[in-house]
Amino acid sequence: MNPSLISWTFNCIEANNKTIDPPINLRETISSIKELPPLPGIATRIMNLAADPLADSKKLAAIIELDPLLTTQVIRWASSSLYGYKGKITSVQDAISRVLGYQFVFDLVLGLAALSPLKAPVEGIIGTRAFWTHALASTHLMQSLNELLPTENKIETQTVFLVGLMHNIGLPLLGDQFINEFKILSNLAEANPSLSLYKLEKFALGVDHGELGSWLLRTWNMPAPVIDVVYHHHNPHYKGDNYQLNLLTYLNDSLLAHIGIGDAHEKSSVELQAIKQLHLQPSACNKALQKLQDELEGIKSMVEICTQTK
Repeated sequence: MNPSLISWTFNCIEANNKTIDPPINLRETISSIKELPPLPGIATRIMNLAADPLADSKKLAAIIELDPLLTTQVIRWASSSLYGYKGKITSVQDAISRVLGYQFVFDLVLGLAALSPLKAPVEGIIGTRAFWTHALASTHLMQSLNELLPTENKIETQTVFLVGLMHNIGLPLLGDQFINEFKILSNLAEANPSLSLYKLEKFALGVDHGELGSWLLRTWNMPAPVIDVVYHHHNPHYKGDNYQLNLLTYLNDSLLAHIGIGDAHEKSSVELQAIKQLHLQPSACNKALQKLQDELEGIKSMVEICTQTK
């Protein structure tokens, strides 16, 4: 562990419950940053397409094909074993119309394009491979959980997908902007697998990935519900706007922790309370989690596509 963290820990022990600032407080550093990585032009075009009443798979494919890497990723995605398509996919439009569907590709490519400027390390407990594993598992599990909600409480599919994909975006942002602090946090998480990453961030950095992620998404003018949940998703008691979507995200993360995806979560009593508040049944949540486990091999192959850089 970093010597400053060791010293800080002993100071806390000796402080008799007095408040001591975190050993590395990013708030001052963050406030001095003048520019965040801009939302890439491809992602902006895709978001603008959402407002086009004549949007279709042809227009979406035309945008994607402006980027050779995105084009390759979408075609490889549609050809993956998870979808079981037996034919040959040779174009983005084939991938959209024959296999993946318009909305799925729209959301997926928006996420891929948005994350492309964040150059965080791939490996490690909070690296981009772990990020994408959690993100894609979340898009699957959150969609399943959303389908189980009472009709009047169901949330728009596109919003659920974007939240599942982006709610931990603060971690690759940390790796992109603060690589030394990212490495310290990664080492702390590796050394303390039973502790919540969220608490370790507060302990060591003074900020958490929810704060960092919401800061970035505001800059990018992402939808308000997505920003809201990115900021609050570790708080199951949040009662502000979009609280049900936030609670769904919290439950998703708690369930994923049972199968070793993501970090340690809160006590099972909090999880059961979240299930009750969402008007779900524990048995139905367990079935959704089992369904996800059956899809994990396919998801892992898709993660390799998302972390492909060439």
